[in-house]
Amino acid sequence: MTGVLTDDEYAATAATLVRLAGLVFDASRRAALSAIINDRIELTGRVSVLDYLVWVESPAGLEERQQLLDAVTIQETHFYRNLPQVDALREEVLPGLVARARSANRPLTIWSAGCSTGEEPYTLAMLVLEIFQKVGPVPVRIIATDVSRSALAVARQGIYSGRTIELAEAGAVERWFKRQPDGAYSVGADVRELVEFQLNNLVTDEPPFGPGEIDLVVCRNVTIYFGRNTTQTLVNRFNRGLTEGGYLLLGHAETLWQISDAFSLIPVGEAFVYRKDAAPVRSRRHPPQLVSRSTPPPRSVPPKRGVRDVLRVPVRLPRWSPTPAAPTVDRTPSPLDDLASARIALGQGRYEEAASLAERATAAHPLLVEGYIVEGRALANQGDDDGAIAALRKAVFLDPRAAHAHFLLATTLSRVGDPAGAALSFAAAAETLPSASPETLAELLDGRAVSDLVDLCRQLAAAATPHQPDPVAAAAGLTDEAGWRTP
Repeated sequence: MTGVLTDDEYAATAATLVRLAGLVFDASRRAALSAIINDRIELTGRVSVLDYLVWVESPAGLEERQQLLDAVTIQETHFYRNLPQVDALREEVLPGLVARARSANRPLTIWSAGCSTGEEPYTLAMLVLEIFQKVGPVPVRIIATDVSRSALAVARQGIYSGRTIELAEAGAVERWFKRQPDGAYSVGADVRELVEFQLNNLVTDEPPFGPGEIDLVVCRNVTIYFGRNTTQTLVNRFNRGLTEGGYLLLGHAETLWQISDAFSLIPVGEAFVYRKDAAPVRSRRHPPQLVSRSTPPPRSVPPKRGVRDVLRVPVRLPRWSPTPAAPTVDRTPSPLDDLASARIALGQGRYEEAASLAERATAAHPLLVEGYIVEGRALANQGDDDGAIAALRKAVFLDPRAAHAHFLLATTLSRVGDPAGAALSFAAAAETLPSASPETLAELLDGRAVSDLVDLCRQLAAAATPHQPDPVAAAAGLTDEAGWRTP
């Protein structure tokens, strides 16, 4: 059997994958899914798509069900992925959890949910060992789960080469790996012994922990392929499994906005993490915003950074400082004043000043979405792409509806050579542009219709999607250059 699935075949296949693993396939994945289904039908000798799908969902098709899930979740990732989150784990989150586990005389418990080929849980083990070298060890359990049996086989083997090693943090390879005769690298025994791998379907299987046992859940770039209801169910499971004060880490493109109100959003350095608190937090059905100019002015000396400062992020040294004026309490700029001045500076091409003012506004009010957008634009115009990406990722994390932020992030990621990240952000821009306010889009549209920009974003998303070197994956249209779990 060859060719693209018919409408009915595609709908039936997509519905089967939702039932089996919660995976959602949009129309852009139709060719890829067609190639996979055609290949599986040929290999198994089934007579039609419907015949194959009925068999896969039957008890007799259990083995083939696993083969299908392996095929549609081709994965690639790398060690020390998402350095802002790595820094947050190393400097704030894990040290606090280790101290808490020691005082409670119980194991530190971590769940890497959707662990792919193992780079993420091994990285977590490396960070834990770093902390143990400073403060002494505690018992630790790192359970790593994935729906793909083939990915787990790679993880258990623990031998890596190529891009995943090349992108590891400086010094990590020498410290935690052993070079093999063929040039590959194997994970050291001290790291391996901390991690246990298990086959687990996040949608249909029970979690590997009981209620209140987990200190940290890391589930990155998994829920972006689930529907909203599936994601809500999964996040509720995470919440039940976490201890009070435990943490949930998602990917930079994922958010709990309109998903769950059971967590507090915590800025830690350049990253955001979610914390399970005892008291319920206020509803986040709408992204938080400043509501008036009566916001109290920021303190002259920012408080020490820490995960307890729920509404405050660390203040870096400003890139520009205005000429000091005589201190007048009534004239101290509010975050909204700083944001307004930053917009003016940006429009006049004073990018360093605009970045500094926007940074000061977000330091005083870390949930000010537009402040991160202005800062990102100003930094990008200065050539500081890394700084721009960090600011714009905070903006889309806090407000997934911010279409202009998605578009700006996409163009910056494309410029720095991250095609997979750019593709994801262009797709997010295409999805959110139709509902964005005309005021926020005026500069982006430049006289064009919104539909034209949506079409452009879709084309750029398709063009930015990288290709797997593996011929089977390439034939199927599957790519995962940046660690996407690409259906």
